[in-house]
Amino acid sequence: MAGWKELLRGDPRVAAGVLVLLVVCTYLPALSGDFLWDDDAHVTDSRPVVEAAGLAAIWIQPGSVPQYYPLTHTSFWLEYRLWSDRPLGYHAVNILLHAGSAVLLWRVLLGLGLPGAWLAAALFAVHPVHVESVAWISERKNTLSGLFCLAAAGAWLRWWRAEPGTARRWWWGSLGLFLAALLSKTVTGTLPAALLVVAWWQTGRIGRREWLGVLPLIALAVPLGVLTIWMEHQHIGAGRLDLDLSLLDRLLIAGRACWFYAGKLAWPVGLAFIYPRWLVDVDSPVDWCYPLAAAATIAGLWWSRGRIGRGPLAVVLLFAGTLTPALGFVDVYPMQFSFVADHFQYLASIAVLVGVAWIVATRTDVVYGTILVVGMAVLSWQQCGIYHDRETLWRDTVAKNPGSSLAQTSLGNELGSRGAHVQAERRHRAAIAIDSTYADAWTNLAVELNAQGRDSEALEAAREAVRQADWLPVARLNLALGLAAVERYDEAVAQLHRAVDLDERFVAAWVQLARVEWLRNDPAAANQAIQQLRQLDPALAQQLGRELAREQARDR
Repeated sequence: MAGWKELLRGDPRVAAGVLVLLVVCTYLPALSGDFLWDDDAHVTDSRPVVEAAGLAAIWIQPGSVPQYYPLTHTSFWLEYRLWSDRPLGYHAVNILLHAGSAVLLWRVLLGLGLPGAWLAAALFAVHPVHVESVAWISERKNTLSGLFCLAAAGAWLRWWRAEPGTARRWWWGSLGLFLAALLSKTVTGTLPAALLVVAWWQTGRIGRREWLGVLPLIALAVPLGVLTIWMEHQHIGAGRLDLDLSLLDRLLIAGRACWFYAGKLAWPVGLAFIYPRWLVDVDSPVDWCYPLAAAATIAGLWWSRGRIGRGPLAVVLLFAGTLTPALGFVDVYPMQFSFVADHFQYLASIAVLVGVAWIVATRTDVVYGTILVVGMAVLSWQQCGIYHDRETLWRDTVAKNPGSSLAQTSLGNELGSRGAHVQAERRHRAAIAIDSTYADAWTNLAVELNAQGRDSEALEAAREAVRQADWLPVARLNLALGLAAVERYDEAVAQLHRAVDLDERFVAAWVQLARVEWLRNDPAAANQAIQQLRQLDPALAQQLGRELAREQARDR
């Protein structure tokens, strides 16, 4: 593997530059990509991001943005000042952050003396499972937190390799960088455990110094992790899910997910935005094969460590440990659609890729490593095309996972947005056929039926959405709009009041409440709704007030 060794012995700026060039060339197609699913909630329709005065809310008002990752949303806030709602800039920053992480990974591995350090970083740079994290703007959470996490790891390891009592500035630097990682995405809270595994792999022990070195990091990770879980339940919707999963169910999910992720790293074909959600059966011997095989692998590597070394076990522990927040032990909103997602293994993949690079660097020739990197880069280039725009993404997802109610109704939304209302209706009905309890599909169906002038059918679909999820504010709003269309204003007002009770920041509900109150000749109530709206969006409240005043003048 002399070629890689020569590259490492040369000017490090050249090696780093090649990594950056690899990332940029691989992700060039992503630069032309549009905003995708939930990018509006994180960027273009997020008031704290769009408004210049919103920066304070990002930091001190949990719930003002979808998740309490204030550094991530601060990056969006800064970029919105630069390029507003043009996606090119956001994509470019994501790509550069990923490139920076690849360079940092190389430097960290080089400091650990690992053969194939540059190759491991190159594989991380171009592996197709990372396209979802890089080409999807919302996953700035991964690219930003990953950069800080790797920087924190490098600083901590530099302190750890120094003589005891020295290099304290590196430890303090690691603490600050780790806090930045947590404030970008709290799944990086697994870093302290990863550092202990690395220390054990290098020395065969975990001593007092190592424990004292990670305890402050753990003290930061735990409360911020709890806050994320609370946000997921209260503001994202996980608390409303009825997944009906026992502890044994979750163990089966975790075991299978680990093998799923390892499989996608080894053979990254058929990658999908939403994978099929498999059934869990604690009575199935096949389902138990996954966690039992994982446990047997760990046990076998432990007992074989004297013969084959600690490295293989360290790889498995780092991989599974870093995946832990995404293995289904804690409910997160995406679990209603799938138990796995490519972006969940952004950092966890590093351990396996390092193992592969070590094998290639020590057992094969440079040609094999080159073929591997180039092949992965080509697959990633192709994968970027799937993330070009929402319709392309959802069509690809439906083709690979036709049983996804989310993909079907989301594709219906894209068809409806360009006026193909009949085709959109078919997609929403397909989603309902898959899951008749999926309230979003009923809500979207109501919108399409209303666009076709089928008001009575639209109203019934809107009612069904509320029956399926009476806690969903948008379902209440949609029903209110249907009721108002047939001049049942009192019922519409009741639904809108319930919507704002569920979410007092629901701007659209306050707007419609003001309009409906005006329509039922209650200007005092309309003005009261406008006053509430003014606290959320002063400009919109002022515009609405002027519109209603003009209507009043015309009526006179």
